[in-house]
Parts: sequence; structure tokens; C-alpha cells
Amino acid sequence: TTTTTTTAAASMDLNLLAAIVFGGALIGVVLLSLFSKGAGGRTNGTNKSEQEGGDILFIDCDDTLYRNENWEVAKMITENIEAYVTDKLHLPSGKAYELYKKHGTALRGLQMEKIDFDLDDFLKTVHDLPDAKKYIKQDAALRDMLNSVSVDKWVFTASTREHATNCMNLLGVARCFSNPVIDVRAAKFNTKHSPECYKHAMRIANVREASQCYIVDDSWSNIKTAKEMGWNTALVGLKSRDGKDATKYPHADHVIADLKELPRVWPHLFRDESKDSKQLSNGTTVKKRKSSKGKRRKAD
Repeated sequence: TTTTTTTAAASMDLNLLAAIVFGGALIGVVLLSLFSKGAGGRTNGTNKSEQEGGDILFIDCDDTLYRNENWEVAKMITENIEAYVTDKLHLPSGKAYELYKKHGTALRGLQMEKIDFDLDDFLKTVHDLPDAKKYIKQDAALRDMLNSVSVDKWVFTASTREHATNCMNLLGVARCFSNPVIDVRAAKFNTKHSPECYKHAMRIANVREASQCYIVDDSWSNIKTAKEMGWNTALVGLKSRDGKDATKYPHADHVIADLKELPRVWPHLFRDESKDSKQLSNGTTVKKRKSSKGKRRKAD
């Protein structure tokens, strides 16, 4: 009987020891995971901005990512919208402009005034721009500037993802962005004159504080709304389309002639190139290769 009792006790001791060892290992894994997150590690569904308080850069597409001296591409889109509204929807000439002035975009006006139209056909037709390649050219300097951005960056446009992607391909900068385009669909068709549009952008970029948001846009109205939302603002273009001086626009923290000037006004959003290079023994400076890794997130 004594032998049986001793054996049972020994077995219980071994089981208890095993439980203690297993429990200790589990606690260690949990603590290691918590430590990694506290050190700035990224986990699924959580981006740098939320964990580290990182800034986010939002860049408009048309007349910001690229510039036309006489707004040629914008004029083509405007002409397409007017033709669609008059020829396909059989509305009076000038109605498209009237909708734009009243609602921020002709598209939003068609929706708000309950005018029957094919949404996908409208978006595809008005952004069908075969001549855009005449005015949007490869820009190596822009590509280098975008690659030097050290924070999370998004193209944020009132047009479609397809149009913005086409522009990015023509410029040769599509690979500079790991995030999808935040477009009119992703913003639930709210215009960039509406605070709701910026709320959608913040949700998609997973950023909580407006003070972390930096926007570059050519539209005075867009800049005004963004500023009212608490965003940091940079207006592109020294004059408006009607010739007004943009340099004194009160809602713009900065006014620049071209997007490539951005490092001058917001240097903290860019990588210090001197830290990304190394000196060889023969005096040659070699830049370190930048990683293109990055988890893409959905914008819709």
C-alpha cells in the first residue's frame, strides 16, 4: 500500500511540475508578444499611425500629383461631364456646372437631386481620357521625392481609383505607393468639400487624430474643409484658375508651386537621405536600397 501511495504521489508531482512548466512558457509567450507591440511592432489590422502616433500624408491626384500649366486634363474631364449630362441624360446645357457649384461635384449633384443615371457608366465615361498621356509624363524627380517619404502615404482623390492609377502609371510613380487609392467610391461619394469625406479617409488609413493628417491638394475648397477638420494643409499652385493669389490663402499652412517642393515645408515627413547611404573605402557613396515591403490595405 505504501509503495502504491508513493507512486501516485510521484505521478501527481510530475503532473504538477509539467503544468507549472507549461504555464510559465505560456506566460512568457504572452509577455513577449506584449513587449513586441510596445516596442512598435505591427500586427494585423493595426498600422503604424495607431501604434506609434505616426503621421499620414494624403496626396490629391489631379493637378497635384501632376501639374498642367493650363489645367488641360481637368478641362478634358469637365468637357466629358458636360457632354454626358447634356447628351446622355438630356439635361440643359450648363446643368453640369450648376450641379458642381451647388453640390461640390456634378456626380454628387446628380445623386442628391435624384436624377436617374448609370453610376458606373458615368464614372467610366467622364474619366475616359486617351489624350491624357500628352500632358502627364514620366517624372523621375517626383518618383525620387515620393520614395523619400518616411511616413504612410495615400493618394486621396475625388475621382476614381482607375483614373488615379492611370495617372500614376503615366507619371511612373505607381510603385511608390503600397496603399490603395482612396477614391470617390471609398469616400461613399462624399465630396472633398464635405467633412464626411475626410472622416472616411481617416478610417481607411486607420488614423485617429486629425493632427496626424497632412494633405496636399490644389483645391482651395478642399484645403478649407481639411483645415476645419484639424488637418495640416499644403495648397499646390500659386494662383487659382481665375488668377487669384494663393499665397495668402488663410486655410493653407503652406502654399507651394509644385508637389516636389513638399520636403521644404514638411521636412519631418521625409527620410534623411544622409542616413540612408554609406561611405565606401574609396570615397564612393552608395545609397542603401529601400524596402518595398508593405501590407496593402483596402480602401473600400
